[in-house]
Amino acid sequence: MIEQGDIWSADLRDEVRRLVLIVSVGRFHQLADRAIVAPQLFVEPDDVPFPWRVELDGAVFAVDLLRSIPTSRLLERTGRATPTVMQQVQRVTRNIL
Repeated sequence: MIEQGDIWSADLRDEVRRLVLIVSVGRFHQLADRAIVAPQLFVEPDDVPFPWRVELDGAVFAVDLLRSIPTSRLLERTGRATPTVMQQVQRVTRNIL
């Protein structure tokens, strides 16, 4: 089951597969068969402009580049974000919207 805060390897139709941070909730995934994700960027954590990017275990996720993808393109669960990181994602999302 896909949960908010999970980190998955995903096919984003780029040349390489990327990690994504799941931002949407499980109920949305069940109803829409899609997930709203923040893609990983390939930059150093020190280059992260606050507050639109979130750093987690050395990976940088771009909350300002949220996108919806079919859940079938989520390939493998690789980790989970901490509650603190998810609170930061929610704050950033509110500021963007």
